[in-house]
Amino acid sequence: MNFRPIAGIDVGKFFSEMAILSPSNEVIARMKIRHDSSTDVERAVELLKKTEKDFDSRPFVVMESTGHYHKILFHSLYKAGFEVSVINPIQTDSIKNIGIRKVKNDKVDARKIALLYRFQELKTTNIPDEDIECLRSLCRQYYKLSDELTAYKNRLMGIVDQLMLNFKDVFPNIFSKAALAVLEKYPAPAHILKANRNKLIALIQKNSRRSLKWATAKYELLNSKAKEFAPLSISNSSNVAMLGVYISMIKTLEENLEKVLKAIRSLIIEDMAKDMPMLALTLELLQSIPGIGLISAVTILAEIGDFSAFSKPGKLVAYFGIDPSVMQSGEFTGTQNKMSKRGSRLLRRVLFTIALANIRTKRDKTACNPVLMEYYKNKCQSKPKKVALGAVMRKLVNYIFAVLRDRKPYELRSPQEHAQMLAAKHTAA
Repeated sequence: MNFRPIAGIDVGKFFSEMAILSPSNEVIARMKIRHDSSTDVERAVELLKKTEKDFDSRPFVVMESTGHYHKILFHSLYKAGFEVSVINPIQTDSIKNIGIRKVKNDKVDARKIALLYRFQELKTTNIPDEDIECLRSLCRQYYKLSDELTAYKNRLMGIVDQLMLNFKDVFPNIFSKAALAVLEKYPAPAHILKANRNKLIALIQKNSRRSLKWATAKYELLNSKAKEFAPLSISNSSNVAMLGVYISMIKTLEENLEKVLKAIRSLIIEDMAKDMPMLALTLELLQSIPGIGLISAVTILAEIGDFSAFSKPGKLVAYFGIDPSVMQSGEFTGTQNKMSKRGSRLLRRVLFTIALANIRTKRDKTACNPVLMEYYKNKCQSKPKKVALGAVMRKLVNYIFAVLRDRKPYELRSPQEHAQMLAAKHTAA
């Protein structure tokens, strides 16, 4: 048992509650810390220093990860020289029911968070590298904007279907620059039919950057389709107005996504100018794995953070949240265990996309990753496709671990070649 004083902090949006426990688990001090008050933060530091003097031992601080609200307090206490552990809310939820009485308030939670240190082995959380923290913030924003963009595109498709269902016959990609330009200026079949022929052809040619002949052919087809659908079109003021709103939102979101990508690229370029460029090298290593592009590599690097925290592949697998859950009680052992999904949701999302890319074929019908393709097909013979894909995801995490551990690019090897290499190493040793 550890006999250090423990400070538990329950983090809220505008303030946090701190409870300091003595080595015998008695509450010796409580304090409310307002996040916008430097005086409160200084008082908290002084209270912790007083506790250190009273017990001749520096308190260990435990706080819950609550959005971004814990960051200011975490940085302040860390800079003051205290060991701080930021823990997952899942961990704190497991101890908040320790009492029989149903009591839920910040003061009680702060004490229970402190008790968590007594029951579990918690490690100090280090301040992440500034570049990594910036990348993590940019990546998360990128995916949020991407999700919003997808939502608005779906809404736009719903409106276009009502205004002119056969518009896709003319422009299969209704989100192309030419298609959006036409929809924005001529939202309904009636507008298209009344439009000046030359102006509409010029609009299509300008935004598509194609030949006059191509633009003219598109106009003729568009005019023909507009005549067909005109009697069925629901071209009321609501649909026309919302079409304009959704197009505007899509353009804005696309511009903002480009700004985020530009900021990510700028960070990488700045890192390359350093004497020891770590970001650029790590991203290059990750992109050597099939299916991993720049955004995927940046997301993996940003979400993993300090790779030294993962001593073996299994720990990284658990951090991705693709390790199997365990159901066991007495003589019963569950056999239909699902993924734990306790790790980073964003990492799983990226990993799922990478796994799909590795079991696909190219245009020339050759496999993108013949080794993983064969592995997936073999798994599918005895397992459902989703389970087989999960196995591919786990394999990919092992590849990521090996690449980051050895600091060497990924090499495509069959299981037989890998076994021969291992055998040769053992023989040489």
